[in-house]
Parts: sequence; C-alpha cells; structure tokens
Amino acid sequence: MQPRNRMKMTFLAVPLFLLACGKNPEQRAAEISREVDAALSSQRWEQAEKKAQEILALSKLSDATRDQARLKLEQAKSEQQAKLHFQRFSGAAGTDHDTAMAAYRDMPQGSYYRTLAKSEYDRILPTYIDDHLEKATSANFNGRCTDAKQQLQLVLDVDPQNTKAVELSKKPCSKKAE
Repeated sequence: MQPRNRMKMTFLAVPLFLLACGKNPEQRAAEISREVDAALSSQRWEQAEKKAQEILALSKLSDATRDQARLKLEQAKSEQQAKLHFQRFSGAAGTDHDTAMAAYRDMPQGSYYRTLAKSEYDRILPTYIDDHLEKATSANFNGRCTDAKQQLQLVLDVDPQNTKAVELSKKPCSKKAE
C-alpha cells in the first residue's frame, strides 16, 4: 500500500473507530439515568442532581430524554429543599406548632420528607387547631376582629371544613370602645 493511500485509510478509519467505541448519547443517558434513579431512591439528592446535570450536558439527546433528566433534576432539587423544611418541622414539632405547621406546608405534596413527617403532623394538628380556635374566640369576644380573622384563617388553611371555624367566622365581631 502506498503511503498516500495508507494516510487516506487512517484518516477514514480513526473517526469510524471513535464512533464505534463511543457510546450513543441515548445509551449513555440511560445508564446515567439508572444511577440517578438509584440515588433518588436512597435519598442521595445531591448525587442525583449531579448525575441529572451530567445527562443534560450530553449532546444530541432526544427531547424526551432531556425532559426526563430535567424532571429528575427538579425532583432532586425539590427534595433538598424539602429536607430543610423537614429539619425545621422536626425541630419545632414538640415546642412551636406554628413553625412546625408552616414547615410542613412548605414541603411539596409528593415529597419523601412530607411522607416521613405525616404521622407527627397528624399528632399535632388537633392541638394546633384548638389553640387557634381559642385565640380566635378570645379575639372575637374582645373586639379584635382582625386578630380573630387571622386566627380563623390559620385553622381554615389546614382544615377548610372545620365546623367551629366556619361557625365562628359567621359570628359578628364588633370592635369594643376603649
């Protein structure tokens, strides 16, 4: 073989070899996606986020693959935020029900941490409701109408069908002269 032909063959063979050895971006994305799924199911949110970003950095991916990677990235980020809310919830559940309830509401509906906090939330909910109904009743009786409405709204936010709150909200509140 002449040197010139050998050079042409080498020039053509190198890209073909690299193409054959390199993985299809969709296959690589599928492999990384399995790693993302494993990280998500074992609550390793930061690792899942990094791996999802790794998928998004691949070129020549289909829109569907990119969309799946974005969803997994958002889930990982969302769970990282939910973890912070859960820690706030856990720290306040025994002493400050207002803070605990706010932290619980800040956790996304489908969050791992919201599920984890549910039983404690259910335990403190009746006390929270009773406390705010008592404050609303007192505020209403003493003519502090704005305070009464705020306290009732806190109850209705967590229990929209609460009959006591609904009844109290219908009672007239007149400001007392000082």
